Amino acid sequence: MVCGHITYESVSHFLKDFLHEDREDVDVEVVFLHRAEPDLEFEGLLKRQHTRVKYFQGSLMNAMDLERTKVHEADACLVLANKYCQDPDAEDAANIMRVISIKNYSDDIRVIIQLMQYHNKAYLLNIPSWDWKRSDDVICLAELKLGFIAQSCLAPGFSTMMANLFAMRSFKTSPDTLQWQNDYLQGTGCEMYTETLSPTFTGMTFSQASELCFVKLKLLLLAIEVKADEGTDNKISINPRGTKLPANTVGFFIAQSAEEVKRAWFYCKACHEDVKDENLIKKCKCKNLATFRKGVRAIQLVGRASEFKKFTKIYQIFYFHFVQFKNF
Repeated sequence: MVCGHITYESVSHFLKDFLHEDREDVDVEVVFLHRAEPDLEFEGLLKRQHTRVKYFQGSLMNAMDLERTKVHEADACLVLANKYCQDPDAEDAANIMRVISIKNYSDDIRVIIQLMQYHNKAYLLNIPSWDWKRSDDVICLAELKLGFIAQSCLAPGFSTMMANLFAMRSFKTSPDTLQWQNDYLQGTGCEMYTETLSPTFTGMTFSQASELCFVKLKLLLLAIEVKADEGTDNKISINPRGTKLPANTVGFFIAQSAEEVKRAWFYCKACHEDVKDENLIKKCKCKNLATFRKGVRAIQLVGRASEFKKFTKIYQIFYFHFVQFKNF
């Protein structure tokens, strides 16, 4: 569910990234709720994406409209801010009221809200059902913008790298373009993805796994998910030196597409050790690996919704809100 500042510009930017072809096929339906009726240009955009996008005319402040759009069944509700508004505090107040209405209707809905001013984040803590532990989150555009500028002072080029990393783009090399430009543009086409590592990686150190991914699979492994004790959240460990990977470890990669990252799941030492072309690393017919995958995939399918929410906490909050920031 997407609400708040809904215009042709904001929706087209959102759909361009959220439904990008580089993403793994996910059965997700995007629902927009707004008071105004879409104009002809906006309506044309909605019709082009009619199989995955629905538009409802109504208000978040109306319980009947919330029921009509089945907000209680949504994986998350995104509240967009108008970055061109004349009065940032008034814009934040309107969006906070939308959050209150959503939470009053169903307190277990995950909400991600954009705010213009940092000091307005404190008002969300007064909402009884607002819960950071359930992945409710707020992104302050001014805070994000100034944070990137500050980090760029310490590490020149940081903001450019983050902009390239969290924006969905596709790129194909061209013989008419200079080599350095091809290299740079190829880097801008990379995004962050997650994938479960195959049994071949079990027992390896992170250094060994990252070397195998880089040399053999042409993938950049940055971090892994470390399972915590019962009752605590899993943690993300970046470049954990000396850590040995347990079975079913989830890795965080930088790659061109979700299809490329699947190599880490398909890779089998017995079947692919002599393969030179990384594009030929596909699902093998190894019986032991097939049995393992059958069990793991069953677990993954059962927990698909929770895994999607976990990843959106890391990825969507940054990439999706960065789409808004980069147009500042």
